[in-house]
Amino acid sequence: MSPWLPVESVRAASNAVDATAFGNAVNPIVDNVVYPLIELMFAVAILVFAYGVLQLVWGGEDARKKAKMSMLSGIIGIFVMMSACGIVYLVANTVKGF
Repeated sequence: MSPWLPVESVRAASNAVDATAFGNAVNPIVDNVVYPLIELMFAVAILVFAYGVLQLVWGGEDARKKAKMSMLSGIIGIFVMMSACGIVYLVANTVKGF
């Protein structure tokens, strides 16, 4: 019996990609860069919504339309950031699972 490996197993081993290393390289980037950016944008969306509420409460009749647009923009921003957080979480866990 020969101590050499069969040709098929050598080819399979040379074509294999270490996906765990890729997942380990991507996860710190997601944790240290992407999630803080999403949190920052989420906070900006909440501030825009709060600004619209304050305009609506304290503003006059002219400020009502601007206040409603600010509130709508804040709500849209909140939903976009929630969906972005979900998509990033899904992709990060998919990459981690390789």
